[in-house]
Amino acid sequence: MLVLRSLTTLLLLFGMLFAIGAVALYYVEAPVWLAVLFALFIAGLQYAISPLILQWVMKIRWVPLSQIDPVQDRHLGDLCRQYNIPMPRFGIIEDGNPNAFTFGHYPGNARVVVTRGLLDICDEREVRAVIAHELGHIAHWDFVVMTVAATVPMVLYMIWRFGMYSGRGRDRNAGGAALVAIGALIAYIISQYMVLGLSRLREYYADQFSARATGDANALSSALVKIGYGLARMAKEEAQDTDSAAHPASTAVAGARMLGIFDGKLSASMALASASGYSAATGQYSADAVSSAMRWDLWNPWALICELSSSHPLPAKRIAALSRQATAQGHRPLYAAPQQAPANLWGQFFVDIAYNYAPLLGAIAGAILAMALGAGATDWAVWAGGVLLGAGLGMLLRLHFSHPTRRFSPRQVSNLVPEIGVSRVRCIPALLQGQIIGRGIPGLYWSEDLVIQDSSGLMTMDYRQPLRFLEILFGLFRAERFIGQQVTVEGWYRRFPIPYLEIYRVLLPNGEVHTSHNRGISMLWSTLVTVIGGLLLLVGMLAFLPTTGL
Repeated sequence: MLVLRSLTTLLLLFGMLFAIGAVALYYVEAPVWLAVLFALFIAGLQYAISPLILQWVMKIRWVPLSQIDPVQDRHLGDLCRQYNIPMPRFGIIEDGNPNAFTFGHYPGNARVVVTRGLLDICDEREVRAVIAHELGHIAHWDFVVMTVAATVPMVLYMIWRFGMYSGRGRDRNAGGAALVAIGALIAYIISQYMVLGLSRLREYYADQFSARATGDANALSSALVKIGYGLARMAKEEAQDTDSAAHPASTAVAGARMLGIFDGKLSASMALASASGYSAATGQYSADAVSSAMRWDLWNPWALICELSSSHPLPAKRIAALSRQATAQGHRPLYAAPQQAPANLWGQFFVDIAYNYAPLLGAIAGAILAMALGAGATDWAVWAGGVLLGAGLGMLLRLHFSHPTRRFSPRQVSNLVPEIGVSRVRCIPALLQGQIIGRGIPGLYWSEDLVIQDSSGLMTMDYRQPLRFLEILFGLFRAERFIGQQVTVEGWYRRFPIPYLEIYRVLLPNGEVHTSHNRGISMLWSTLVTVIGGLLLLVGMLAFLPTTGL
């Protein structure tokens, strides 16, 4: 967990420094300009020392690339001379997960780091393409650009917090300060998504640089797919290994989203979706399997929601862009992007949104009903009853849509993952038969999620309970007994963005049945809210009608 722990440590260190400094400034009633100056100081400090800390705490072995791969060293030297880029320092992490990243202050002191897994899983062309991608970040000064961009939300946050404080005063400018603070809050939220959008854009440009520099867009496409598969493969191997200490740093690179060549979670999504098309003999995916796996990323509107909070584009979109560049280079794309999207996906998306927010919409409808009945401010029972009744009915409606208990049809992983009409709201009731090979988060001994493998592939299974601590208890005391067993699982197949099966029932070979009580308790709670709301509305109406003469 080296890289993940390093990033978490840095986040905590700077977070504590920022929080304590902000509280101190707030306590001494510092002016807004001083708060902004403090935010700029923290940003500058992060920029100055974060690369040094990362270099110190990460287990990077700094060696000349010529000692690891003389061919790649010549390629890197040629590219640096061609694009007038200083030769970066090169390092390697002895980690089985395939990945690569770059960090530094400016091109003159940039470091390129790759993992042993990348060198093992990718061929010469693919390694060259990945290194060229990292070189693209150096050429485009991404360290500086993203540091400056990330400073803006921090400054806006300070303006919001201290603007609200100023707005509490009684002077004639208090109202204006409050408006500025509210504007800063809105801008802060927007700016966070803009920074992520800028990060995704620069990933596209780094891909484009790699394809142009190597003249081989297909090489990076195949590398991205292999890296995604490698992350999923390592998770599978770790899940099968009961001794988590056997892989002391094996999940580290996958967890370091901002450092890696792409978001490990998003990459594993497409890898798991196309796992049935992977050939261990050739080390390649079938084009049809990849094309099928790309469809959810490219077409399902929920994929856009997933991507909004990611620093990297969805893998399918990057591969589609590289395919277009390969065509422009006169090459046949390795993985052709599917062309025709089903016409009803956006319609399904809006239906999903309606069901997802059905409790809120029902509560609003209940309030409108109370208003239409002429309830006054003192008629609390009518208002509360209408809101609770509407919310309860919305909860029941959403539950029946997202957790149907009819027709758990026998399926296989390979014919579930190509389904593109699913989301975290819309599901396919499915029955899977296979072996539980490990936990959803390898090495995390309290992880309640499990991984099932059938003859066609593997899939994460989400074990949910109404309260989080019940899930932790399951992970601590019951999950281990399932590992290694052949089981039959009924559940709801979803994707957001990783394909997963939400567990309803697990049937063991000895006849035992283990049921997740999430749906049952949700049903009980929804019914209770509906009944209470209906009773309150009835009582309120009985008291309300005589006074109105209705």
